[in-house]
Amino acid sequence: MHVRGITSPPMSSVTYPESIINDYVEFMQPVFVTLIVNAAFSASLFTLLVVLLALSTKESRRRLVFRLNVFAICIALTMGIVVGFCDGKLLLMLYLPPSALSVTSMALVVFLPFFSDSILLTRLFAIYPLSCTSWVTLLKIFTFPFCIKCARIVVLTLFLNGYSAYTRILIGDPFSAIVT
Repeated sequence: MHVRGITSPPMSSVTYPESIINDYVEFMQPVFVTLIVNAAFSASLFTLLVVLLALSTKESRRRLVFRLNVFAICIALTMGIVVGFCDGKLLLMLYLPPSALSVTSMALVVFLPFFSDSILLTRLFAIYPLSCTSWVTLLKIFTFPFCIKCARIVVLTLFLNGYSAYTRILIGDPFSAIVT
């Protein structure tokens, strides 16, 4: 019998149940650690959101950067819920075929840092306001980060496409050969 890396020894072995339990614990330990860390970080994000809303002034709430920060925290909380759900399902079931939820989880994990970097980039407008800064200076400042962001989008999209194609092959999708 072979299930996800767990092999059964011959029936005459005395340590057969012990080896099954050890293999199961060895397989599940990284998933459990990821689930606990994800829960801790998601809880801290929720606390950060409450503190951000409680300590902000009316003027700061009107700014675009504040709204983007709140939006980024909400998306990160959503990512935490989706990743936690996927890890929880994997922890409760020994074999979990890849699904659209796992691809969605990977997309959030891959693209959320890109979105957070974009919010940090908008903070440069506080240092270099559009009304006081020449277009040439703005072009010099934002050209390199914009090119890097475009390259990251291409690389992340290629990675996500390959990951999605790999999961379709694992579940035996008949159209996986067409997409890849």
